[in-house]
Amino acid sequence: MAWLKRKDADAASTDRQLSEEEFQSLTRISAAVEALPLGVVIMSADGATMWSNAEVDTMFTPQSEDHVLFIDSVDSVLRDALKGNVGQTDLEFGDPVIRTIEVSTIALGDGGAVAVVEDVTQRLMIDRVRTDFVANISHELRTPIGAISLMAENLIAEMGESESARLAEIILNEVTRLNETVNDLLDLAKIEFDGLSKRESIHTARVIDEAVGRLRSAALAKSVMIVVEDNPDMSVIGDRAQLVSAVGNLIDNAVKYSKQGSIVKIEVTREDGRMLISVADNGSGIAPEHLRRVFERFYRVDDARSRGTGGTGLGLAIVRHIALLHGGDVSVTSEVGVGSTFTLSIPAV
Repeated sequence: MAWLKRKDADAASTDRQLSEEEFQSLTRISAAVEALPLGVVIMSADGATMWSNAEVDTMFTPQSEDHVLFIDSVDSVLRDALKGNVGQTDLEFGDPVIRTIEVSTIALGDGGAVAVVEDVTQRLMIDRVRTDFVANISHELRTPIGAISLMAENLIAEMGESESARLAEIILNEVTRLNETVNDLLDLAKIEFDGLSKRESIHTARVIDEAVGRLRSAALAKSVMIVVEDNPDMSVIGDRAQLVSAVGNLIDNAVKYSKQGSIVKIEVTREDGRMLISVADNGSGIAPEHLRRVFERFYRVDDARSRGTGGTGLGLAIVRHIALLHGGDVSVTSEVGVGSTFTLSIPAV
């Protein structure tokens, strides 16, 4: 801290105590911190001294109302970090809100704390525009999709076993796939737009029962048995509908990619204060090079297989987004030719 504030009167004596190597090293560090496109604020262990780089000074007009509020807010967040309460905080300024500043705090080895400050206003605005666009275009697509489906169904009914009826059935199948994609896009847009707007205590046993109930018919149609091996009644805080959707997507994937007559196993356990929901299948498995990307939107391990199963490529992206909103995550282990196990992890109460 003394080095960073070397323009102070006592800094010269501090310089003389440093070797040439230490002097050059600290000079490089200081230059790097000053050049960062992110704001950096450091507070000493006793909370008496605070230093910031040049980027912090450019975020607001000096001495303006928002600038004073910003400095006070960062000071408060850093003092919390000195007590061990580190993490991420979003600060909002303006009325209506026009600026969002993200502050991430880290504890330092000498007892002090550092805050990394970033103006995320533009990023959030782009995300909102993208989400609105996806939601709006998806809503607009529903009307023509419904009309095409209805006409295809009428053609199938009118034409019996003719070639035209077969072609109409192909149209209906493809429109059904398109409708599923639109529905998944709407679900993802709603989750992104609303976030975790509803928080309540949820019994995980009911979440599992509801998710399994929704997929029971699809599993029976494929002669796949869904077995709940362990379902203890635990509680989590969050949105029940979102959690049912996440678990349902994992089960749906397992059923789609399981061989006819196989078993999908579901197990709920508690570990280190977290609820773990594991969904295991006996499918063809996922090659190691694909594992890190399976949660990306529209990513398909095998396009041909996905077309055959009717997957949209959005289900696992929805699961991951819901998990992150609930302070958790989702992971996968898989062996080619043996099967895959997806595990949803959520903090338990």
